[in-house]
Amino acid sequence: MKKILSFAFALLLSISVSAQTPLTEAVNFTSTAHNGEEIDLFEILDGGQYVLIDFFFSTCVPCKETAPKVIDAYYMLGCNEADIYFMEVSPTDHGASYSIGQWFSQFDIPYPTIHTKTGGDTGDKIREMYQINSYPTLILIAPDHQIVLQNYYPHSAEEMVEYFTTNFDIEESYCSDQTPSVSVEKTKVDGATGKDLIEASTKVYADFRANGAVKEFYYTISESANLTAEDVIADGERTEDREFTHTFEGLKESTKYFVYAQAIGRNGENGELSVIETRTLCPGDAGDVEIELSVQVTAAYVIANATPNESTAEYHFGFVKKSYYEEGAVEGVFPSEKQFIFLNSLVNDDYPLCDADSYQVPIKNEETGAPRFEPNAPYYVVAIGRNGEGEWFKPIIKEFIVEQPVGPATVELNVKPMATSVTITATPNDYAVEFHFGLVKKSVFDEYGVEYVIAQVRNDGYPAYMTTSASWDNLTPETEYVALGSALNAGGEWGETAIVHFTTPAGDALEEVNANFNIYPNPAKSMINIESSLNGEAQVSIFDMTGRCVKQTVVEMSNASINIEDLNKGVYFISVKQDSNYNIQKLVVE
Repeated sequence: MKKILSFAFALLLSISVSAQTPLTEAVNFTSTAHNGEEIDLFEILDGGQYVLIDFFFSTCVPCKETAPKVIDAYYMLGCNEADIYFMEVSPTDHGASYSIGQWFSQFDIPYPTIHTKTGGDTGDKIREMYQINSYPTLILIAPDHQIVLQNYYPHSAEEMVEYFTTNFDIEESYCSDQTPSVSVEKTKVDGATGKDLIEASTKVYADFRANGAVKEFYYTISESANLTAEDVIADGERTEDREFTHTFEGLKESTKYFVYAQAIGRNGENGELSVIETRTLCPGDAGDVEIELSVQVTAAYVIANATPNESTAEYHFGFVKKSYYEEGAVEGVFPSEKQFIFLNSLVNDDYPLCDADSYQVPIKNEETGAPRFEPNAPYYVVAIGRNGEGEWFKPIIKEFIVEQPVGPATVELNVKPMATSVTITATPNDYAVEFHFGLVKKSVFDEYGVEYVIAQVRNDGYPAYMTTSASWDNLTPETEYVALGSALNAGGEWGETAIVHFTTPAGDALEEVNANFNIYPNPAKSMINIESSLNGEAQVSIFDMTGRCVKQTVVEMSNASINIEDLNKGVYFISVKQDSNYNIQKLVVE
């Protein structure tokens, strides 16, 4: 059977639960904790209290498992007002950071926390003092400054309290500051992350954990989202167990359920009502998951079709670039971290599927024209599913390529200048998969050179993919400018850059230029004719794709013809300028 037992794939670094400091005697430190409390270690010890220090960092999985147990023990041993004083130290997290903020929010830490941005001796400095290298590390310091426990990992708060009260001069002294509550979570596969949860077609698995303030609690499952504490107590199961996993069986398939837990405090009063939403899967049995995949690439879409077998109770599928998915993987040995990230995001996409389905994605973004798939690069469509018992199976993969012909990529520039502004419209050819265009003063163009300016345009951070217009304001009248456009083809090659020289009209000519004209024939071989509404003489200039003026003449616009036999085959830009009237068009010479 091709099962996946955990999406974690053993990517997480191994963290020792037998970590310890090599010291046998405490080193003093002074600090200001996250809650403003002033900490002087020796002052606390000399006052007759033991001190428990929990060294942690907020993204450490075993640290997260340990924290609730230590918090419960804190309340069961007097809330730092009895024989033992609790604190925690983080050598990596810092104040106002996302990670430590999440830590405080998730666990509602009641005792002082020292990290890298607290006052005085910071968490990283204290870690160095105590030579801590693995997490979590819990050490217990006696009032005589001796480190009496340095290799300890609590399995429960009760075990922790019993161990301390049995082996040290510490008495249980419960304080009533803790609100009775029971955490309820969906059961995860060992080492799992995200939605790698144990769910099934007719079963729901739930983890319950009562905190130290709970005497007993009641739990039940219901299709109703509105049960009250009284409902749960009346119809639910009673338990005095503190932590266990329960399987609710005989449920409806493909149904949303709610799991409840009602805590009863040590004083017999109701605590918090906890509830989580869960669901059962589509119909499926305990057999192997098989999903048939096919991919069709059309001119506009990539269409993936998935057909699951009868054992499949849920599946997800999506697209990923092959090079990304395979990066760092060793076939038959271990998957890549990128595979873990992709598969974890796939099963967290909130689109669980049961029956045959189709996934259609446009090849290009419909608004911007940006390609969604890199042309001529291999991609995977990946499907992953689980059976009716909730067992995940290895991904099923189908490879495909979105092909695009590779040729010289060009972009045509249409320049419409005014006295203090210009609008440039850039139109790519069929080989262009990305292009950039921009504007510089001719003085800058001449000073830095064509290669430098082209490099700046190509790296402007504003790629375009389909015909695009842009305007530049605050230009200087009667000043020479240069417009440039450069396109990239599917082979990653830059084509010949379009370079158009133009001069803004005089400052008193604020109306839009209207030197509209028509060139024929176009394409042309030897002669071109110009039709225009203009009368009188006008200056005609022809520029090649590098922006070099290859021909310039003055013609009578009522009967304008120009010999172009001396021009090589290629694409040119022809400009007509008369007083404040100015326009540019493309000319193709065959």
